[in-house]
Amino acid sequence: MRDNLLKSFPLVLFMRVKLSDSQKKFIILIVAIVVSKLVLLAGADFEIEKFCMRWDGEHFIKIADEGYYDIHELAFGPLFPATIRLLSLLGIETWLAAFIIVNLLSVVPPLIVFRRWGLKPALFLALNPAYVLFTTAPYSEAMALSLALLAYDLREKRPELSGIFLGLAVLAKYTMGLLIFAFLLDGKRIRFLIPFSAFGLVLLLFFNSVGGSPWVYFDIEKQWDAKMRGPVAQIKWMMDSWFTNQPWRIRDFHLRGIHWVVHSWAFLLTYTAGLLILLKEKRVKEFLFSAPFVILQYLVTGVPSISTPRLLLPAVPAWTVLGEKMNRVIFSIIALILLISTYYVGLWHMQAFFG
Repeated sequence: MRDNLLKSFPLVLFMRVKLSDSQKKFIILIVAIVVSKLVLLAGADFEIEKFCMRWDGEHFIKIADEGYYDIHELAFGPLFPATIRLLSLLGIETWLAAFIIVNLLSVVPPLIVFRRWGLKPALFLALNPAYVLFTTAPYSEAMALSLALLAYDLREKRPELSGIFLGLAVLAKYTMGLLIFAFLLDGKRIRFLIPFSAFGLVLLLFFNSVGGSPWVYFDIEKQWDAKMRGPVAQIKWMMDSWFTNQPWRIRDFHLRGIHWVVHSWAFLLTYTAGLLILLKEKRVKEFLFSAPFVILQYLVTGVPSISTPRLLLPAVPAWTVLGEKMNRVIFSIIALILLISTYYVGLWHMQAFFG
């Protein structure tokens, strides 16, 4: 009897601990992050190494191992593979080092959103199937978003540090440079721009040193048919292109052009709805944080149009404001739908290109 009491003591003690409302919400958020990742990995049959070596994840891991072995690898920012390389020096396999880094960092963006906008917006971000995938698989999104949101959070009180963080975010993922519009309205923008510009110069020197030109990134993007031609041309490209005409399958389901259109535009229209809410409520800085990414996805053709779910992730306020506006019942239903969708996103990632 005494032994049973001793064994149950930690549980009884935990149950009696009085948690504050903020602590309870924090635990709920962490549980949601972990559960969403487990659901995703269930879709991948928990084959974690194989999951990590799919699509761009393989490129980041190979760059960490071998450096920029081909000029086309410059499409991937240097900061994430450099960090993987550093951790792997401890004797950890490179793919595992990448998996550890990205999953630790994946907690940061929802926590910043939680502190700034509340629990529902944070949960809505954490349950976004694209967010779950690209911050569980070894992609640069978790690092870039963490740095960018930290920069946004610090822009008023610590503009110099904000400039450093956004500069690092650009080194992790180049398109983070589009966030600069959200920072230019602040009175201390010069103090922000000096360190940020220094990182921009470092990036151009890096491109010139490794790729032979400071503008090599734009040449690489042309290889993927990336052009600014508008939504009609984008849909035509997705309906009938060398990429979408490949024999993509998810189990026995054959992905055709129309499926790629629905896949991309479902995300694009959802983010657009959030963007319009921000505009209506005159949340100017949050609108400017999101708008460049949403507008760009209406214009671009080629493989970047297929990658819409991933490329829209930096538009955090446009996504999270939707969760903010939902009542509890609607939010619960949508959260369940997102969680179920996450399983199929894991399956899609393993069997075809998701984004």
